[in-house]
Order: sequence, then C-alpha cells, then structure tokens
Amino acid sequence: MPRIEPENTGIYRFDNILVEPAAHRLERDGRPLPVEPKAYMLLLTLLCHAGEMVSKDALLDIVWGHRHVTPGVLNRAVSQLRHTLGDSSAEPRYIATVHSLGFRFIGTVHYTPPPVDGAVDLPARAPQPQPSAQAQASNGQAEAVRVPYRRRFADGDPFLNFIDLKPCLGQLANWAALLPWGDTQRRAILAVLSLEYARLGESGVATPSLVYHRAVLAALEGEREAAIAVLGQAIDEGFRDDLALRHDLAWRPLADDADFHQQQQRLDALLATERTLPDPLPTS
Repeated sequence: MPRIEPENTGIYRFDNILVEPAAHRLERDGRPLPVEPKAYMLLLTLLCHAGEMVSKDALLDIVWGHRHVTPGVLNRAVSQLRHTLGDSSAEPRYIATVHSLGFRFIGTVHYTPPPVDGAVDLPARAPQPQPSAQAQASNGQAEAVRVPYRRRFADGDPFLNFIDLKPCLGQLANWAALLPWGDTQRRAILAVLSLEYARLGESGVATPSLVYHRAVLAALEGEREAAIAVLGQAIDEGFRDDLALRHDLAWRPLADDADFHQQQQRLDALLATERTLPDPLPTS
C-alpha cells in the first residue's frame, strides 16, 4: 500500500464517536476521549482506509516513519486505542486484527467533508489564487504557489524564517512534560511537535539536534525503546549537548533507566575524549 497520510479535514463519525482531525478531537457523545498522539494518528489512518486491511509495515511507516520502532509499539498503540474506544480484540466492533498481516477498521464510518466556505481556514484545500499579470511577467510563471496545510511557524513568513525554530519547540516540549498524561493541551502540543519535526526533516534540516528532539518527542509519547534508540542515533551523528540531556523534562520518567544512563555515560565519554584532542594545525 502506498504511503497515504490521513485526511486532515472533515469529520469522521462511527456509532456515537466523533473524530475531527483538524481540531484533534476525539469525542463520545460530546465528551473528550483521552488518546495519545500516535494512537490518534493510527486511528485516522485506519479510518482513512476503513474496510481495508492496512499492513503493519504501512502503519509503522505512516504513523512512526519506521523511526526505530518495533511491532510491539504498534500493538501497544492498538491496545490503547481499543481501550479508549471501548473495543475488544476478541469481539471487535471497530478494529479487527488480520493475523500476522495488519489491522482493519470494520465499523460503519460516515465522513462529512468540510464546507466549501471553510476553505479559508484550510489553505491546502483552497483554490489556488491567480497571479497578477505583473507577477506573471516578472516570474514567467502563471501558476501560483500552493500553501501546504501543515504550514506552521516559519513557512511563508520572511521574518520568522530568521528564527531558529528548534529552541521554541524545545520549550513546548518542556511545557508538555509538565502536563499530566492524557491532558488535552499535552496531546495538542505533541501533535504540533510531531508535525513540526516532520516538516523540518522534509525541508532538509537533518541535524543531530533535530534527531535529538525527535528522541525527546518519543520520550514524551511514552515510547521508551524508540526514545533511547533515537537518542543513541543523535549521539552517533554528533549530538553533544549534555546539559540538554540533563535538563530537558521529557527524560524525567527515565531517570532510573539503565539504558538511558548508558547513553548519558556514552555522551560524557565522547565529550571527555573530544576535549583532550589537540587543536587542529592551522592551514597555510
């Protein structure tokens, strides 16, 4: 199955449950249901392909980007989602397991597309504006640039393009770490962080710092194995900010974790080794 991201607009309904991706809403009879960001994206993916079997590899690719995760992470997210929806693996009403292959959403889904006049709030769906004659003459192109739906802080703003976005996202991550699990604001922040880090990666910003922030996001989402694996990748690629590793609040739940301490010690050893290296000779 090709990688198809879930629909970000409109509303999905099945039984008395409502899902509105643009607002990150999941409700039963008007009452919010707690769900982690990855489990929410998993639900959207299954809803987008309702009635179809979505393979485990496709789900790992769409939801996690195959970011150092194992099928066990997927199974855990499915279990959380079933619990939230009041579903059962033995007698499924919504999410059925296709053994050894993947999962299928088997409930009856009603999809309501966004109203036409809502295109202003959803730029990815809005008609492309026609460029002026002057713009056509200067650029030699008649096609206007389409603004992506996932536009966030820096895209398209000449001033904000000069801002280093990662520290701002780091502060958001610390804020999220202070909020309780299942909190609506925490889920919203993690959703924004996930989208922003994906956008930065797609734009070619592939730095050790960005890899580290992805590890922080995995820690905030409770994905211990992924968080430690991606942290190790960041260190391998040159991440050396030992103060961040000690001060970022996302790591507090792993304070007594042996594997996390091993990564800390590895970073300390690399820093100690690099500090003793002689300065490079000046080139003539």
